[in-house]
Amino acid sequence: MNVLRIIGIAIVTIGIQWLLIQDLPLTEFGNPYIYLWAFFIIPFRTSKATTYIIAFVIGSILDSLEQSGGSHTIACLLTVAAKPSVENFLYGFKEENSTDTLSSLTLAKFLPVASIIVLVHHGVLFSVENSGFSQFSALGLRILVSTLSTVGLLTIIHLLLSKRYAA
Repeated sequence: MNVLRIIGIAIVTIGIQWLLIQDLPLTEFGNPYIYLWAFFIIPFRTSKATTYIIAFVIGSILDSLEQSGGSHTIACLLTVAAKPSVENFLYGFKEENSTDTLSSLTLAKFLPVASIIVLVHHGVLFSVENSGFSQFSALGLRILVSTLSTVGLLTIIHLLLSKRYAA
């Protein structure tokens, strides 16, 4: 999968988010970010430099839309930095020439990886947006609600788009 296709998928998910999800009543407590799907379709063999460029572009697009001052870019970069460690810790399945992605995993293997990656992303994003850990309970609630809603939506996307579940 080439870089332009991944960025294209990210732009589509950002568009869907802005057209359908952004104004849901849930956003008071947290916001699901389905653009993280773009990170799940990056093949394992993709170079770190390419992965960081993709994360920077996606984060910058969101920062410009939300005028969030770089918090999405920081969260995206730290998420892709943590992603290989999470994958290796849980499954140790990264082969150098593999074209597999997280989206090709079974649901039982997808959920733990997705949950941890989304939790890392949301923890960084909302902590940076909050300028630290002041109002810890509100921050914790926002991270929890956003993580649960994002993982739920990503699971639906995984079930709909994964070749493993196609009829």
